[in-house]
Amino acid sequence: NLYWTDTGTDRIEVTRLNGTSRKILISENLDEPRAIVLNPVTGYMYWTDWGESPKIECAYLDGSERRVLVNTSLGWPNGLALDLEKEKLYWGDAKTD
Repeated sequence: NLYWTDTGTDRIEVTRLNGTSRKILISENLDEPRAIVLNPVTGYMYWTDWGESPKIECAYLDGSERRVLVNTSLGWPNGLALDLEKEKLYWGDAKTD
């Protein structure tokens, strides 16, 4: 599957690599979704939202069980990396450097 964030429509979508079975996973309460990473081991996706209330969120790969992980001391969180071995999530913030 291919997952992506769309800042123009403020949503997170998924499709099969051949373009079939396209589905909107999250379309509510997103302001400026940016980066996205997936953890195939746990079945979670993580994404940044650098809108008016910047935050980093996660949900299962089907969009369920959505929750906020970080929503303080953020400016423009726009890059994510996932270390599967150490079970750590890293992000870059363009506003706070």
